[in-house]
Formats: sequence, structure tokens, C-alpha cells
Amino acid sequence: MSDNDFTEFDRQYSPDSSMLLLNYGIDQGAFGYGHAGIAVLKLSDTTKNLRLYTLPNSFDRYHWLDNKTVSAKYDTIPFVRSGKSSNFKDTEVNGVKIRVSAYDFIQPNSKRIIEHQEASPNGQYELVAYRYVNDEHNLNFIHVSVIPAGGQIPKYGNYIIADMQSDYVLNGKWDSDNSIIFYSNNLYTDMVQYYLVHDHPNIKYKIINDDKTYGSKYRWTGQNSRQHYAY
Repeated sequence: MSDNDFTEFDRQYSPDSSMLLLNYGIDQGAFGYGHAGIAVLKLSDTTKNLRLYTLPNSFDRYHWLDNKTVSAKYDTIPFVRSGKSSNFKDTEVNGVKIRVSAYDFIQPNSKRIIEHQEASPNGQYELVAYRYVNDEHNLNFIHVSVIPAGGQIPKYGNYIIADMQSDYVLNGKWDSDNSIIFYSNNLYTDMVQYYLVHDHPNIKYKIINDDKTYGSKYRWTGQNSRQHYAY
């Protein structure tokens, strides 16, 4: 904590205040603060090397269950997007048991709203962009799927799944050759490739960088989004 490149994001004390969870980062120069992780510390450990007591930075939700147990959750979306299985297991750090479980941004009471739904020129497919609303003021990120005409919309996007920072694709439509056109801006165009779903439907796409229309946006805001933002 005495390192000049250190910054503290937040801390949570155990119920008896004998230990703390310290969420911290390390300055990466021009890139800003990188998230280094969550350290499980006795109060006497704050002068030591925090990396010795740090959980993987994949955990973004955590809290004390009791003085010797912490709940830590990881986001399921990167694993849905990549098609890989998570291999996180319960562990122990600094004498504290870490109970690991998954967190899904789509909560049981979430409402799905469709921003865009359009049939392909050949009538075989539909392009669907949708998101989930956990409450009237909390719009989650965009899911984009290509489904057979009249088919069921999957829970998660099968073509693109964005994240809480941005939707990255800010609009989209079919092209006349049954490929997809996505619109983005200078900030996000090059990042779209990282949010493609593994083994997505074999339909070509291209991205148009349109700063004039989308330069100030970070969400694919169709009419449905605007209705919810208006509350």
C-alpha cells in the first residue's frame, strides 16, 4: 500500500473488524489504473506485499459471510461468449474460506426488451438486438442474435454479447446480400471483434464507423430503450 503506483478502490471489514477485503489497483501509466485484485488481509498485513493475499481479478462481487468466510462471484458472460467452461473453485486465502459462485446479469425478474428485429432479405433469418431490464432505470448491455425466421430468441446473444461499459455495436441492419451491417463509432469500432460469440452463426458482417451519428453514444438505443430511460 506504500507503493506510489497503488490506489485503493474500496474496502470491506469482516464483522468483527479483524480482517478486511481490499479492492485495489496498480497505476499502468498512460493506460490508467489496472484492476489488480481483491486482497484478503489481516490488519497487520497492510504493510506487506498485497499480491500474496490477492484473489483473481475475475471476481467482481464479494462480501463477508462471517469472520472466516467470503462470498466471491464471477461474471458468467465472458464464458458464455467464449464457449469455455469456468474452472473457478472454492479456495482459501490467508486463512479465510472463499466460496465461489457465478453471477448472471440477467436476474430472475428481468424483462427482455427488443431494440431491433428484422427479417433478412431472403426471408430465412431474423436479426434481433435485445437487452434486459432489471428495473426501470437499469438497462443492461445489448445481446445480438441471428435466428431462423420465426425462431425463438435465445437468452444470451448468439452473435454478439456486449458488456456494462458499452454495447460496442450501436445500430445494425441486414444488407442486400444477406450479410449484416453494424454501426459503431471511432471509440468502439475496433473492439467489436472481442465481443463476438464463439461459433456464432456463419453470416458475414461489416462495421461502419459513423461518428457523425453515433459519436456520442455507447448504447444501441432503440425506441424501447428511450421509453425506459424516460421514467
